[in-house]
Amino acid sequence: MTRDDIVVSEPGHVGRARLLALAAARRANLLGQRVSLAATELASNLVKHAGRGLFGVVAWNGRLDLLAIDSGPGIRRLADSLRDGYSTTGTLGAGLGAVRRAADLFDAYTLAGAGAVVLARWRSEPTSGPRVGAALFTAPGETDCGDMWTAVGSAGALTIAVSDGLGHGTPAAEASRVAISTVSESAARAPGSILESVQPRIARTRGATVAVAQVRPAEGKVRFGGVGNVACRLYSAPGARAARLVSRPGIVGAAGAKRAVESTADWSRESRRLPRTDGVSDRWSAGDWPGLFGHDPATVAAWVLGRRGRGRDDACVVAVTGE
Repeated sequence: MTRDDIVVSEPGHVGRARLLALAAARRANLLGQRVSLAATELASNLVKHAGRGLFGVVAWNGRLDLLAIDSGPGIRRLADSLRDGYSTTGTLGAGLGAVRRAADLFDAYTLAGAGAVVLARWRSEPTSGPRVGAALFTAPGETDCGDMWTAVGSAGALTIAVSDGLGHGTPAAEASRVAISTVSESAARAPGSILESVQPRIARTRGATVAVAQVRPAEGKVRFGGVGNVACRLYSAPGARAARLVSRPGIVGAAGAKRAVESTADWSRESRRLPRTDGVSDRWSAGDWPGLFGHDPATVAAWVLGRRGRGRDDACVVAVTGE
């Protein structure tokens, strides 16, 4: 496989970002012209305005997200930056406005002195039901990301899983592919049962840490089970204190692995759930980033990854919002 993210730090990286986006557009059966334009503008902006940033492509369930993540000065006047002709670098000033017109959905979050995240999406999902977004980073020097995720709807529930293959590179990616594939096939089961199904399938790989949550909006509940160090925060509402959903220590696929212990928590329209792998530090507070939870889940995930990603290992953050 080829990684779906690239660190952009020089003009020559813009073309590589565009090729990543076009390859993903072909896999999603999307026309590439609008995707190509948006990718070029997003990657170019990383060089011109931040000097360095992460460009990521996230394809899921026929949807395609392009994410530009940086830790630069931030977008001082976002509304003006979306207007054609406005520029802070002496260019034509058509960048963000062109991205917004090209995409089916556009979102951006920025803080002065802290950076920005810009999201461009095609084939946006319906607005009803829990919404999901993700951001990933591949360890430096690797072409495969060992961290993976999925979200599968089944029988009134949305099952979300995150897998962190041990180590990084191709062996870690293979372990996560097996785990995520098994979750997708078993999504109608409870989280603990899903993890039991993963155990024998992944035993021939190097193993992984895996967390599974199942959101049932009609019941107002979320069920969770995990093995290993995939951490998960649950916010009952924006501004509320985070609750930690706890995984059992261990490795899925290891001999003698114990069954995951399930936990249940309340879920509502205001709930937010954020699982992340250990490539992302857990030392942060949502209160440091005013208004972040009002944005698209992919923007939320990308901001957390951009601000707290360790930068030396695979990393994955998934954000889920209530219906």
